[in-house]
Order: sequence, then C-alpha cells, then structure tokens
Amino acid sequence: AAAAAAALSAASAGIGSTDGARGSGEGGCEGGEEWLLLPEAEYVVAKNREAAAKNEKGVKLCRNKQYFRYKLLPDLLSRHPPRKAHATAEEAEAEAERRRAMLSFISGLLQYDPAQRWTPRQAIQHPFITGSKYTGRFAVAPAAPAAPAA
Repeated sequence: AAAAAAALSAASAGIGSTDGARGSGEGGCEGGEEWLLLPEAEYVVAKNREAAAKNEKGVKLCRNKQYFRYKLLPDLLSRHPPRKAHATAEEAEAEAERRRAMLSFISGLLQYDPAQRWTPRQAIQHPFITGSKYTGRFAVAPAAPAAPAA
C-alpha cells in the first residue's frame, strides 16, 4: 500500500520510479529510490487518472506552444501588441518610443564583440534607463581603461 501511495504521489508530481534506471534518491528522497521526470503525455495520463479517482477536473496535453510569432527581437518589440489599447495617439507614440529605446538598449548590451559591447557604466547612461527622451541615436562615452591589478 505504501508503494502504491508513493507511486500515485510521484505521478501527481510528474515523476516516476525507474527501479534503478536513472536519477538518484540520495539528494533527499527516502529509501534511496530513483526517479525521473515523465514525458508530458505520460504525466497527463497519470494526472487524469488521479483526478478521476478524486472526482476532480483533469489536465490537457499542451500542443504547439507558441509564445511569439516573431523570430527577431526588432520584430517582436515593434509589432507585438501592447497589453492594453492606447487611449490617444500620444500614448501610442510614447509606447513606440519606449520600445525603440528598449531595442537600442538591448542591442548595445548584446553585442557579440566585447570591444563593441557596452559596459555597465555606459549602459546606465542610456535613455531607456535614465528616462530621458530617446532621439534615435545613443552614443556611448568611451569606456575608462581598467585599473591595473596590484
């Protein structure tokens, strides 16, 4: 009975016993049992079986999760709809300006070449951080040379 309760508890947590196949119970599981995460389909079956026994609502298998339909950051920031509709054209333009500033800021931080990438001191001067008006261009001050290690 204890083994069945443990299996049901494991199934509700999305894990299953492997009888020594993978994973280890040494990190806190009692009895030295071994566990692994269930594939989503198996988890849904186990969870629904448990829900039916308790006369509760089950879970559904998630299909084709798609968070954003854009593949490039500029597309995401410029085309993704805002959380709420803008009441005025001024609000819409302010949101568009914030998004352009955000893109400029993120682009400066994500430069592949370390010589072109902004330092934290340079980044905090960006209008996205300071809240000043973004004009479409941001020239970073040259980075101060690092002090020699003593």
